[in-house]
Amino acid sequence: MTMKWTRETFLVTLTLITILFGFFYYGNLYFVEPVRQEAELRSQLVSDQQTVLAAYPPEEARLTEYEASYSETETYLPIGDSANEAMITLEQLALDEDVSLLTVSRLSDGEAVDGLPASFVKNVYQAEVSTDAPENFRQLFRQLTNEERVWNLTAFSYEKEGGNSYTGTFIFELFYYTESTE
Repeated sequence: MTMKWTRETFLVTLTLITILFGFFYYGNLYFVEPVRQEAELRSQLVSDQQTVLAAYPPEEARLTEYEASYSETETYLPIGDSANEAMITLEQLALDEDVSLLTVSRLSDGEAVDGLPASFVKNVYQAEVSTDAPENFRQLFRQLTNEERVWNLTAFSYEKEGGNSYTGTFIFELFYYTESTE
């Protein structure tokens, strides 16, 4: 079968070739090129990771060093609330300083800390206390601020009840770290 080349068949053939070229160009531009760029990016990431692993091989000694340094910092910024341990510490220090701990109430739970990532949070508490001498309050607060865990005392007020009895309230914040589950 032979085809007779006329002006009409030439234009139809040219149009079909132009359409095929257009499909190839736009298919390459919008489908193949993004996949190729993503593949290049991932292969570059893998080669960078392999370079880092070759330069800094994982060692058991470094792991134990990191775990030891973490265990040192966990006492003042624990993972998780650890409120029970903090309240036991508060009760013990109050007992040592001859201060009666009347009530402790939580004012806020899991509040974000300004200027830090969302995994650093705080709880705010209010405590009512009583003692025979105001100096005992000062000693208690001095002991709390010298603790390894961060106790941020934000407000304190007390009044004389009569005789040698003083009652007061103070507000404090306990900070901790939560592992994000994202």
